[in-house]
This record gives sequence, C-alpha cells and structure tokens, in this order.
Amino acid sequence: RAIKATPPFNPKFLQISGVKWILTGIALFLSFGFASSIAVRWDEFLLFLNRVPFGTNDPIFNRDISFYLFELPVYEALQQWLVSLLLLATLGVLAIYAVNNVLDIQRGKWRPWESAVLRQHVALLAGIILLLWASGNMFEIFNLNYSARGVVFGASYTDVNASLYALYGQIAFMVLAALVMFFNVFRLSLRPLLVAGGLWLLTTIIVGGIYPALLQRYEVEPNELVRETPYIQYNIDFTRLGFNLDKIETRQFEQVDPLSQSDLAANSEVLNNIRLWDYRPLNDTYTQLQALRPYYVFGEVDIDRYEIDGQIRQVMLATRELDKSKLPSLSWVNEKLEFTHGYGIVMNPVDRFTADGQPEFFIKNLPPESEIPQEVTRPEIYYGEFTNDEVFVGSDRDEFSYPSGNENVYSSYEGTGGVPLDTFLKRLAFAVRLGDTNVLLSDEINTQTRIQIHRQIQERVRMITPFLELDSDPYIVLTDEGNLIWVQDAFTYSRRFPYATPDAQTNINYIRNAVKITIDAYNGTVNYYIADEQDPIIQSYSNAFPGLFKPFSAMPENLQNHLRYPEDLFNIQTQQYLRYHMTDVRVFFNQEDVWQIPQEVFEGNQQPMEAYYVIMPLPGESESEYLLIQPFNPTGKDNMIAWMAVRNDPANYGELVVYELPKQELVFGPLQVESRIDQEPDISQQFSLWDQGGSNVIRGNLLVIPL
Repeated sequence: RAIKATPPFNPKFLQISGVKWILTGIALFLSFGFASSIAVRWDEFLLFLNRVPFGTNDPIFNRDISFYLFELPVYEALQQWLVSLLLLATLGVLAIYAVNNVLDIQRGKWRPWESAVLRQHVALLAGIILLLWASGNMFEIFNLNYSARGVVFGASYTDVNASLYALYGQIAFMVLAALVMFFNVFRLSLRPLLVAGGLWLLTTIIVGGIYPALLQRYEVEPNELVRETPYIQYNIDFTRLGFNLDKIETRQFEQVDPLSQSDLAANSEVLNNIRLWDYRPLNDTYTQLQALRPYYVFGEVDIDRYEIDGQIRQVMLATRELDKSKLPSLSWVNEKLEFTHGYGIVMNPVDRFTADGQPEFFIKNLPPESEIPQEVTRPEIYYGEFTNDEVFVGSDRDEFSYPSGNENVYSSYEGTGGVPLDTFLKRLAFAVRLGDTNVLLSDEINTQTRIQIHRQIQERVRMITPFLELDSDPYIVLTDEGNLIWVQDAFTYSRRFPYATPDAQTNINYIRNAVKITIDAYNGTVNYYIADEQDPIIQSYSNAFPGLFKPFSAMPENLQNHLRYPEDLFNIQTQQYLRYHMTDVRVFFNQEDVWQIPQEVFEGNQQPMEAYYVIMPLPGESESEYLLIQPFNPTGKDNMIAWMAVRNDPANYGELVVYELPKQELVFGPLQVESRIDQEPDISQQFSLWDQGGSNVIRGNLLVIPL
C-alpha cells in the first residue's frame, strides 16, 4: 500500500478565528505549570551546583555519599520532568494531527499509520521517552540503598542478588525498544518492538518479581543471619554515621553504691543546682506573679546557666511579650503605633523558693529589677515568639513600654530594625502590600518611621533560609552588655542517606546541628554561625550564599557560653540509640539488648521521661559542666540500664557520652522510684492532704542525678 505523505499541519487550521489565541494560551499555561513544577525544587539544584564531597563511599556501588545527597535527587527530578513533558508533547502532537485530518476522520478515511510524517514524529518522541524511562531504571539501581525488603533498611541479599539484575535487564530491553522506535522513524516495523516489549515484561515479572520472592523464601529466610550479615553491618554503620552516633563515647559506670551523707556533702555543688521547678507549672506561676497586666504573656520557660558571683548557676527565665488580643482597645493606632513591643524578662534560680513556695526571682518586675550583677539595659522586645504582626516604630506617637502605677511609661524606637519609610513611594508600596490605606493617611507616620515586618523570630529565619529545619524551642539570652538575644538552633537533614534507618517520626536518616542563629530582640538582626564545619550540606549552602554563614569563632564569647545542645536533635539521637547501641551483628539481629525511654508520672499520667539539663561533673571528672541527660531502661523492664549525656560547655560542646550500668545489679529506674515515693507513708499522706479542698498536687518531671 502506498504511504501517503501528508503535511504535519494544515495552515488553514490556524486561520480559524481564535485558534491561535487558544493554542497560545494553552501553551503558556502548560509552560508555566512545567516551569513551576521544577522551580519548587530550587534548593536541590542549588546544592547540586555547589556540592562538596562527603568523604565516605556507600558499600554497594562505591559512590561518595554526596552523590546520593546532591546529585541523584536532581537527576531523578529532571528525568521525571522530561518524561512528563514528552508524554504531554506526544499527546499534543497526536491531537494536532487529528484536528488537521478532522474531515478524513469524519468520513472514516483517515489511516494514521499511513502518514510517514506522523509515524516519524511519534516514533522519535517515543524513542526518547523510552530512553528516559531506561534512565529511571538506572536511578532505581541506586535506590536499592533505600530498600525496606530485608531485615534492615538498605539493600539486602535479595536486592543485590536478584533485584539488581532485574533492573539491569529492564534497562537493556528498554534501550532495545528505544532503538527499535528510532528504526521506525525510517521504516514501519512493529514486530521487533513487540519482541523487545515482551522481553522487558518477562524480565520484570520473572527476574524482578518471581525470582526475588523465591530467593527470599528458600535461600534467605532459612539462612537469614548468614546471608544478611554484611548488609546488617552496613545498616548499623551508616545509621550510626547518619545520626552522629558513631561519635558517642561509651563508658562503664562500674559500681552502684547506696548514697551516704558524706556523698551528699561531697556533691553539694551538684545538689545546689538540681532543678526543683518544673517548667510547665512554672509558666503559670510567672503569669500569676509577673505578667502584671492582662495583655502580657510569657512563652515557654527556658533553662540556661549564668555565672553569678563567680559561680555557675542554673536558672529558668522567660520573656514578657504582648498579646494584643487582650488590649483594652483594638484601634489601628494602638495595634500599629503605640503597643509595639514586649518588655523585659523574668529569671529565677532553679533550686530556691520563698517561704510562701514562690520562686525567688533574680530578675523581676517592670522595669526589670535585678538582684544579680547582670542588668537588663535593653529590655524592649520588638522581635519575639508572639510578635506576629507588623508595627510602625519611630513615629510621632510615643510607644508604650510598661505601666507604672496609675500612669504609663513611653519611649520611642532608637534602633535599626525595619524598613525606613522615608519616601512617599515606600509608604505607597507598603500600603498596597498590606492592603492598609492608613499607612498613607496617618499623620503620625513621618520620614523617620520604620515598618517592622516578619517579627516572629522563627518566621523571620525561615524567610531568609527556608532550607534549614529549626529546633522547636528558641531561647533568650541576657548578654553581658544587658541586651536580649534569641538563640535558635537549625539543622541540615536528608532522607537520602544510604543504608541509614529513618527516624520513625520525621522519616529523616541524616541530621546535623549545623547552624546556630542569633536574633536581636531589639533590632531583629539575624546572624548565622556554622556549628558543624564537617557537614557537607551546610558547606554547600555556604558556597551557594557567600557571606551568609559566619565561622563559629565569630560568635561573641558571652553567647558561646550560653549555647545548648538542642533537645529535638538529642531526642532523635536517643531514639535511634535504643537499637543502634548494639554494634555486634548477631546481637542486633536477635534484638537481644533493645532499650527504651523510661516512663515518669506527670499530673497522674505516665509519659516518656523528658531529657533534662543539669550542672554536674561527669563521673570520674572533677569540673562541673552543663549537661543534657537521658536515662534508658531495658525494653519491657523498669530498671535503669544506662544514661546518655551530651556536653554543652564550649570546650566540649556536642560530645556525647553513654554510661552503661552494671547488668548484674538492679538499679532502680524512674518509674520504680515513682512507686517507692507512693509507698513512703509520710510522702503519700502529705500528697493526700494537699490533694483536696480544691487543690491538686502536680508531680514534676523526675530527674536522675548520678553522683
């Protein structure tokens, strides 16, 4: 049969009224959609262009870890994007050819396979799609490092000895099918394409499905430990590497003796810094005693340490911020010009209370009154945890600072935070942006006025660096100069670390506390300091944004003395360590020594014990230091088996130490001590006495203090 050579497009079709505009609109819409779909992954491309080597190779394919963190995500994104684009292009081509031959279709005379141009066009596109599909299978080979088939996360015996070869076969037959498609550009021949497709299908079903299932059932399962040993070892090594557990130093707590009075006397410095206040009810106490006005609110109470009279003291503190919803009048002037900032902090030592059972404050009242050498010289809080709106500072209207008797004390902003509204165009621009005509109409906004936006500190940081994950608890620091500085921990993370078991809550399998961020509560100035210079992700971001990240040594020393190891990271590490303290493959396979987080009682309910900060020397050392501690129990038991401490002081910051208790001795765990408290007649009677007449007893979080 003769092949009819028809033109690819009928010019008359374009002459139909409105068709050009319709096609142009569709093309623009699809172009925008495809561009947007790849643009949202800008951070992956940024890391790819600025990538640095990790320095460790994966055990199966011998690729540097940076390939999985930086390169593979970009290759997969481009492959998926191009396949989608070409599939849509193919459908569009078929639609245009169909419209071009609409009359022949109506008459039943159109035979698309007789059109040489159509065949060539579609065959070329299909061949490219098949090659891209084959490249996707190639990337699936590397994704075997994230397989969940075996006894542990990562490529298993079956993946390496069966699934891998299935993927090789699929790639080979998909490339063959692509070559056949390219041949069809010159001559129509469907039989070789059917043969290549059939071979690909057989490979997928037999080598990729049936054979791995048989191998797993009859070869691996009867000999699972023997077959999976090297892969279990890879999983242990890379999980510990991904969560920095390989840096943990294990020490033995050789002997547990009953405490004596001499032991307590010898550890008086430790006992003086034991936290008696629970931060949860203390927040209510702060509100009752120090809010002073209904429109003041305290955030979560922070725990820190300060050098007071030559001695390191553990303290609890919180900022006093504005809750504008409780202002007596919610006028625009009040919300935007007058009530612009919170004021001051409250601080108390962790171990002292008054005869009435109230905190003995180091810093209290308005303006802040200090009982210690540290003074609050700049108490205004323009940037904080509850500052969710924009305000105009330095206007003709004085700003409310704090109440004083029957009068109020006012001030005017003198800092550099915000954008100066020194031209009409700036006022117009912000009026349009905020949808607020008062910005233009207010006579109290002058050329010295500044608009402060993005004042909520975590939102502010995310606006600058959306690629960093933030710790849930920023905390305030009173500097030696009397300024208030927020400290925010930030993490780099990945879900693409090969062979590392993901965290159950976040699904990440690599994390580093790579950055310490400071935010000035008065000016809003944000500074980034690299806390982990070995992290390749933060190195790549630092290359991408020169000058944004400063070396850790550039952080002021008085801020370094207040750094804390972030609890969010510590909790993730302790959860992983419950299983990954076992480094022997046989012990790990049998799960012989799995640990758990102990239970404690709070408000009558059992809950997992929280990690806690304490000032004490590590066993065997003489100098006290600031530690974050988490005890461990054996799974299903209430006795204590070990405890982990992370060091916070600058000289040893971030060092993790685990003390393992003697396994042949019974060491009471937190829940067992809770039970002993309940069984002590004097204590239980006192609880019963207090817990009546409208009062209730709140049992705070239990602390394990090794002496």
